[in-house]
Amino acid sequence: MALFPAFFLRAAALYFIWWVLIEGDPTGLVFGAAIVVPVSILSCRFYPPSGYRLHLPGTLAFARYFIVRSAVAGVDVARRLLAPTVKVNPGYLTVSTCLPAGSPRWLLANTLSLMPGTLSVQVQDNSLELHCLDLDLPVAADVRATEQQVAGIFGLSKARGEETLP
Repeated sequence: MALFPAFFLRAAALYFIWWVLIEGDPTGLVFGAAIVVPVSILSCRFYPPSGYRLHLPGTLAFARYFIVRSAVAGVDVARRLLAPTVKVNPGYLTVSTCLPAGSPRWLLANTLSLMPGTLSVQVQDNSLELHCLDLDLPVAADVRATEQQVAGIFGLSKARGEETLP
């Protein structure tokens, strides 16, 4: 994707989000424009456009998956906080991914940080290092399911990988 179309697409999306947040109040539109332009420039600078296109069916499926998994994460955290004893088995898990470098791999890493009990620590080549709250949970299976959802967003074939304990 060329730089200028990416800039305008990102700026339009951010401005739309701003418009929704201010509930269409015209007094905030100028301020929003003043903020959206530099944020869009920084976005293109730090996350250059890639050749990947979003696929609507995969994006909608991912949105549904993300909302459900985020709710599960919230319930899990609340359950752990309210329990008289906290059962955790923290540790690190390294997973490999077949998702291509760039947007797909970064989206996977960032999504995993928002899923129950995982935090992406490092992305290196085709490996992701995760800090896990409880290694007794099926973290690897959750990673694979999330990887499949991310692959669907970009219209990629099903991803496969392996996990190893450090």
